[in-house]
Amino acid sequence: MSSSTTSRGAGSGSKRRLTALLALLNPVALYRKRPERLDDPPPEALIGKGVRFVNRIYILRMIGLGVGFFCVAAGFVQHPVDWPLWALLVFHGFIWPHAARHWALRSKIPYRAERRNLVLDAGFGGLWIAAMNGNLVPSAVILSMLSMDNIAAGGVRLFMRGAYASAAGFLLGWLLLDYRFMPQSDIATIVACLPMLALYPLVLGKSTYDMSKKLAERSREFEIVSQTDGLTRLFNRRYWETLLIEEFERCRRDAGGSGHDHGTCLLLLDLDHFKNINDTHGHLVGDEVLRNFSQLLRANLREDDLIGRYGGEEFVAILRNISAADALLLSQRLIESARDKHVGDSPLRGCTVSAGLVPFTSDMEAHYVWLQRADHAMYCAKEKGRDCLVVWDAGLHRTHGKIQAATQAA
Repeated sequence: MSSSTTSRGAGSGSKRRLTALLALLNPVALYRKRPERLDDPPPEALIGKGVRFVNRIYILRMIGLGVGFFCVAAGFVQHPVDWPLWALLVFHGFIWPHAARHWALRSKIPYRAERRNLVLDAGFGGLWIAAMNGNLVPSAVILSMLSMDNIAAGGVRLFMRGAYASAAGFLLGWLLLDYRFMPQSDIATIVACLPMLALYPLVLGKSTYDMSKKLAERSREFEIVSQTDGLTRLFNRRYWETLLIEEFERCRRDAGGSGHDHGTCLLLLDLDHFKNINDTHGHLVGDEVLRNFSQLLRANLREDDLIGRYGGEEFVAILRNISAADALLLSQRLIESARDKHVGDSPLRGCTVSAGLVPFTSDMEAHYVWLQRADHAMYCAKEKGRDCLVVWDAGLHRTHGKIQAATQAA
């Protein structure tokens, strides 16, 4: 890449960052509806979204405003105010949390409505600061708690919306309430703010922890779904191949370090006559056979073996930490177990298994060579008459349905 191209890329990145910063500082841009993007969900998909978010904020708002009531009330006692402000404070501290939840849940998109409520909370906060004549300790407590709420709920953008709402609330209070700057806090006001300083961060931290825990669990669920085949619950092909690559590289490292091949074998299996199951009994019965065979694989292979569905009626297994002789015996028992279940309405509905077994050898230059050899051995088992196991050998050939090399078969 040329230096001029690099300079243009850096200049473009700086320009985007400057544009984003100006958008955050511009109240018109903050409150204007964001232009729709191609990856945005359709409007109808957002209807009803955010109920859990509303309920989570409801708990935080009840605790925060309930405890915050005493911070502002202490400021009102230090610098007395008229009764309408006391009435408004009671409304905001004890009635507004329930009204805000009801309002949000009745909205078309509860998530957006709750973000609007958070901005209104920030506006109330600015009004209380003006009403307390800038009383320093409760003002700082209110601003910090409201800022924590907004940045936790909506990031920097919602934080900036709240900051502008607080400024607007403060200006409104300044104009209507004969604001006088008196920042000194007496000891009673400071003591009244201590519960808010101690309790609310704990509640917010607990809520954030619970949400993080749920997200971690959901992430793990998505990870499992992305790794497994939906029908058989075995590893899917994409993820299983990543495991094969890792195992292949581990075998090569071990072979290079010790001078001996790592005890790992690759087993490729195919259900014989499976097409007849789908043609005769339908795909639902075929799916049942695949599920039953996956259970048979789990029951006969070891817990450390990595089993996957390779595609259709083909299955694969990485047999780890096992000698070639033991892998042969294990694979033979598996095929015999399938043979015992192939009659009539048994779990496999008449299907038997053809398989190819390939021990790891250091002459394989890539993992796909391992797969190719297993595929070759498995098709040799098909040509031999099915219902058997063939172990790959350098002299193994397929020619018009005949195997011309010595094989080991179940």
